[in-house]
Amino acid sequence: MTLRHCLIAVLFTLSVASGADLKATSAGIELQAGSLGSFTLTYPEFLDSGSAVIHKQTQVTPSAQGATVNYANGAQCEVHIAQDEISLRFSNVTSEVKSWRVTTLIDIAFAKGGSWKLGETAGAFPPNKPQVPQLISQNGTTFSIQNAQGNSLAIQTPDYGFQQLTDNREWNWAVFHWLCIVPYAADRNEVKFKITTNLTAKTKLIDAFGQSIKDTFPNKLLSEADLKADVAADERYYASLTPPSLDRFGGLPESGASLGLQKTGFFHMEVKGEKTWLVDPDGNAFFHLGICGFAPNDDYTYVPGREDIYEWLPSSQNEFASAFRPGDGNAHFSFYLANTIKKFGVPYNQDAHTERMIPRVRGWGFNSVGAFTPKPPTACEKMTFPYVAHLPINEWEGVPRIPGAHEVWDPYDATTVAKMEQNMAAELPARANDPLLIGYFAVNEPRLDELARVIPSLTGQHACKKALVDSLKLKHTTIAAYNLAWKTNAPDFESLIPTGLNVSTPAAQADVQNFIGEFLELYFSQVETLFRKYDKNHLLLGHRLQPITIKDDTLCMIMGQHVDVVSYNYYTYGVDTAALSKIHQLTGKPMILSEFFWSSPSDSGLVGGRDVSSQRERGLAYRNYVEQSAALGFVIGIEWFTLVDQATTGRWFSKYNGESFNTGLLSVADRPWKEMLEEMMKTNHGIYDLLQGKRPPFRWGDSRFK
Repeated sequence: MTLRHCLIAVLFTLSVASGADLKATSAGIELQAGSLGSFTLTYPEFLDSGSAVIHKQTQVTPSAQGATVNYANGAQCEVHIAQDEISLRFSNVTSEVKSWRVTTLIDIAFAKGGSWKLGETAGAFPPNKPQVPQLISQNGTTFSIQNAQGNSLAIQTPDYGFQQLTDNREWNWAVFHWLCIVPYAADRNEVKFKITTNLTAKTKLIDAFGQSIKDTFPNKLLSEADLKADVAADERYYASLTPPSLDRFGGLPESGASLGLQKTGFFHMEVKGEKTWLVDPDGNAFFHLGICGFAPNDDYTYVPGREDIYEWLPSSQNEFASAFRPGDGNAHFSFYLANTIKKFGVPYNQDAHTERMIPRVRGWGFNSVGAFTPKPPTACEKMTFPYVAHLPINEWEGVPRIPGAHEVWDPYDATTVAKMEQNMAAELPARANDPLLIGYFAVNEPRLDELARVIPSLTGQHACKKALVDSLKLKHTTIAAYNLAWKTNAPDFESLIPTGLNVSTPAAQADVQNFIGEFLELYFSQVETLFRKYDKNHLLLGHRLQPITIKDDTLCMIMGQHVDVVSYNYYTYGVDTAALSKIHQLTGKPMILSEFFWSSPSDSGLVGGRDVSSQRERGLAYRNYVEQSAALGFVIGIEWFTLVDQATTGRWFSKYNGESFNTGLLSVADRPWKEMLEEMMKTNHGIYDLLQGKRPPFRWGDSRFK
């Protein structure tokens, strides 16, 4: 039985002291809760009697007033935002629907002293991954969370609702997850969620060096006198490192002759038997051991609205001015840079910083600057240190993105393509003859896997939507044939351009997938063509894909025709060599594992990330990952993320929800994580023996890494 035009009005009433900012997005209703961070309440999902999701969302069309959500069975949810209320109105709900749920994610930062309460049951957010991921599961009408400072958010839920709070680190996702399931009943026409916040607490959480006040750990800086004493200690430590003798670029001396490699004056690829070699400008074998974020970036944090949590903040106009992110006033501050200013007595300067870092990382066995580093300073040339770069096609460089598809531009848009060429023409020729430049990454983690969902929902202001309609017209020829395949009643093809399309039939899904293949061919070939027009000497290092995107076989085959190297941001515990080999077979190209790290919350004062139990375990995880991958024969490099730990209060561009992970080789106090680095050096210093088959790859016996 179908309940036609059944109306359920769901009111989310918010009373937030700081004046909550509500906004409908493609993912849900976004709530800005001041220094507590931002939360997105998802649009309702329908559940059957077994609590399985049914009638999945097929299209979300957000607007300034709310959103329209369409479901696969023809049901619809009209979302309206008016002041502090969000009204959800459902129609065409079927009898299969027994309940519906909404969810939100809670930042992992709540693990640093935060607490929760569901009904009368209270608990603390665990600092480390618990043995059981479900923190609480029960019926209740109230739920609240409080951060370490004492600020809080409370939710009053509908009667008969079931709630669950989960620690998603169990599934390698550093976030907490809250859900509320409400029984569906036609006679319950109105339910309410009431959300309130209290943002008045002023507890100090961060010391004068940017470290957590409450946490103690071996590497923690306790005084400025200790910071200054580190200068001499550092000199002794770095002088004690004994890296192997390498050629001037960091390659294996005389390997060009023994392996039959060519000297071209630039980094390039050569295949010898079943092994692919990255070759340096002098013609020697080179394994790219890069470090992402060689210049300060993730160590900047967002300050406004939470100044009270810091024991110390300087003026952006005094001797610490260079510790603030350029162009942002006093909004983004780096305690790491402030510590180096205190330590060395001079302002931050990128050239001086890089000159200080290159001997350090060379001692640890790293040989190049990785991603997310600004245009290379003169220090790279002065010290003959290779680097990678990024094509100038970012959104902030004037290349717009398709809404709803992260980091994907529209290759059908002539203005976008012209801007890409303009940027490349202006920037690439100046570096086209630089022997230190390994190559260019195109972009970081484009969500190409979202295109099948996003493009049909767009309006005609996007060229790719018009191109989709053109492909449908070419495929079906007549609107009658299209209507039959898509089970709709459009009057003509032109009417499909300004409105979202409901992709609900197998034929419709096949049509969209066919178009996505055409989109990807144009997307990848465009970048290759423009790049080669302005730089014929360097490598195109790919698009730094993440696992959910790179799993698409068609994408891999198309991409492989247009890049020199596949770059893969591969976060994992154990290395899935079969999966990596499949990607290599599909693309036919070598691979750089372009982003990964492990963190140790227990002895770093930080929280979250891909956790292990100690700094030494971070190093063992690195050894297992790099050596297992390098032994495959087609992995020609890696990039560790990052040089310096992320800011304790989260990286700057995510405001209050920024990652605050132990990602660095160095702490916020400029102190190396020596136990981790001791293990890393075993791999880095012996990488060429491994590549030549002189020793087997290291395998860590920990069960998580098998």
